[in-house]
Amino acid sequence: MPEVNLKPRFEVHKLKGKATRQIASPKKDKEGKLLGGFDYEEREVDAGWMVYFPSGSSIRIWTEEELERQGFNENPTLVNMETGDETAPMSSSSLKSKSEQKNARSKSSMAKFN
Repeated sequence: MPEVNLKPRFEVHKLKGKATRQIASPKKDKEGKLLGGFDYEEREVDAGWMVYFPSGSSIRIWTEEELERQGFNENPTLVNMETGDETAPMSSSSLKSKSEQKNARSKSSMAKFN
């Protein structure tokens, strides 16, 4: 049986520290009437998150609200890289810990027969 190339749909990494972000706000006159165009201001904000995709691309997410809105706060599903089909969500435990659990169970069941 051929090996299936499964990868997580995305990977999220929190960035440390602060970053400078350019924020746009609509231009207004003294009475608050919109004039058209934007004023830009640089602000120091939380560095945010980087989201990486199996294709090699990535995006930066600045706020937790945006991370949640786009669904990147959930466990990613696995994707068959050959067909693009989704499979079950990734479990939070590692392959190593699953293997260790399986080995521990089989050793304890073997002790019953000895």
